[in-house]
Amino acid sequence: MSKATESGKRMVRVHVLSRPLTPYLRYELGWGYLTNMTAGEEFHILDTTDRPNPLEGAPDFWLFDGREPVVLNYDENGAFIGPTFIPAESALPTGKEFEHATYRSVALAMSVPFTEWWEKHGAA
Repeated sequence: MSKATESGKRMVRVHVLSRPLTPYLRYELGWGYLTNMTAGEEFHILDTTDRPNPLEGAPDFWLFDGREPVVLNYDENGAFIGPTFIPAESALPTGKEFEHATYRSVALAMSVPFTEWWEKHGAA
């Protein structure tokens, strides 16, 4: 990851969550995010504890280069079962590509930087 960020690529993640945090999520945020930040990854938190989720129903996904969505699929128990790749060349401006870019824009606009959120809620 650090090679990618050193070459000018940005890796930005928005995590939608609500409190209280599970022990695993506390570990993921407190160790994983803080560690990955040293390699240049940027994290934001969209905390839905005290407000409706503006992305209700949006899938967990990655968006590569702002135009290639990859949906992360989970089973009914929350175990990861694999990705669904949506090729950018087959996604129309009104289709899945645009939909995921909109999700990203909403997530970033309504989130706060991880360090700000962690300082306020990390120990709670």
